[in-house]
Amino acid sequence: MRIIFFGDGLWATLCLEHLLNNGHKILAVVVRRQPSDLSLLKLTEKISCPVYQPHNVNDSDFVSLVTSLEPQLNISMSYDQILQKPIINTAPLGFINCHAGKLPYYRGRNVINWAIINNEKEIGLTVHYIDEGIDTGDIIIQKIIPVYWNDTYGTILERTVQNFPELLTEVVSLIEQQKAPRIPQDHIQGTYFCKRIIGDEWIDWNDTSLNIYNKIRALTHPGPGARTLLGEKTLIIWEARYDPAWPKYIATPGEVIGKLDGQGIMVKTKDSIIFLENIQLEGASELIPNFPIGTRLGIDLFQIVMQFQKELVFLQKNSINRKRALLNENTLPYSGGGRTRPSNYRYFAANRRIYSLGCA
Repeated sequence: MRIIFFGDGLWATLCLEHLLNNGHKILAVVVRRQPSDLSLLKLTEKISCPVYQPHNVNDSDFVSLVTSLEPQLNISMSYDQILQKPIINTAPLGFINCHAGKLPYYRGRNVINWAIINNEKEIGLTVHYIDEGIDTGDIIIQKIIPVYWNDTYGTILERTVQNFPELLTEVVSLIEQQKAPRIPQDHIQGTYFCKRIIGDEWIDWNDTSLNIYNKIRALTHPGPGARTLLGEKTLIIWEARYDPAWPKYIATPGEVIGKLDGQGIMVKTKDSIIFLENIQLEGASELIPNFPIGTRLGIDLFQIVMQFQKELVFLQKNSINRKRALLNENTLPYSGGGRTRPSNYRYFAANRRIYSLGCA
């Protein structure tokens, strides 16, 4: 089948290789304006395939270019631009997308991370037709992958990358044979997740152990890592352990309450504890934490309020001193009944708050 492939990253590269190995003709590859890695570009160079990197994939000139290549089917795999109707309609057999979410749930971006954060027990690998919505088109096929208690972003991503090439090739075969189903999504049940950005990775120690544990494993390698503070230094937490059977009690969230030499530290949360096994201070290497009992992690709100209060008092005093200096600057003493005469052009009479211009 004649295909134009829109994609990015390792899983797109493996999917493209699988399509080539199954005899499909790749007319061109369209990559992101800012690719996440070079794997797809290296493959296109190896197979001498034309590559396009449009600033706007929906631009009429680019749509005309795609149409001129006469694809039978277009495929998107982790391509980051929203497609509009003209580009969607450039192939007679449609435009399909590979999505690592169990549609109609988990539409949008970074859905593997969000699924782990939400303590899901499974995710869905979905291939669907593209419409003008975001991940809202008819489903062709969906494969369920379990999420185990100790799974992390890295392990789930690896299983996703391994499973998608064969799944996509199966769908292309069904479309070629005109046997591909079209299962409409239940839009009432649909959930949407936005792209995770800098700042989303910070831990709130007043959250539950379960939520903190899920956040740590959802953001670990190859993600940015969940973060907290140790004093004024950023602390990345790469590995942690939690057992729901551990004791539930109230104490100071974020405080180190125990440790096992060579294994890690126990930190209090809102409801229980969590065991940190691998951390990294900013500018340092990863290591097993061994902080003393009583060490506090996270933002110290009391300290911040006290510092803010000190700065406010300093600013108030500074403002008063500047006003006094300005008043002194604009008055000149003279021997006339013990009063202070203003300067010839401008003065402030502080006792009556009178402002004058001109000669006195």
